[in-house]
Amino acid sequence: MPLILASAHFLALPATAAAQFVAGPVPVPQPMPGITDRGTLPTLPSPGHQLGEARERIKAGRARGELTKREARALGRDAAMIERLADRYGADGLSNSERRELDMRTEVLRTLTAAQRLHGGTSRP
Repeated sequence: MPLILASAHFLALPATAAAQFVAGPVPVPQPMPGITDRGTLPTLPSPGHQLGEARERIKAGRARGELTKREARALGRDAAMIERLADRYGADGLSNSERRELDMRTEVLRTLTAAQRLHGGTSRP
């Protein structure tokens, strides 16, 4: 019995040695079939361009009475916050996740602006 246990232990040694990590080149992930390469998608307008459009919509909504002064100010503060975030993220170049976050925040701002403009600038209960 001790001989069988010793031989089993001896056979296990090469398996554990092969499992050790060795420094070397990192394999480049290959695209999966059926998955769209994001690099081939059309480029989106820059966050600054989108924010400029959002600010124009806020101004136009205020001028037409579609937004109250309070709503326009709150939306303007949101736009300024997104701008500061874009400046901070852009200092070392935008990563894909940072770009998606800025796009999402800008889209939320645009949606809020449109919803409040549809509301008609009247006070809420």
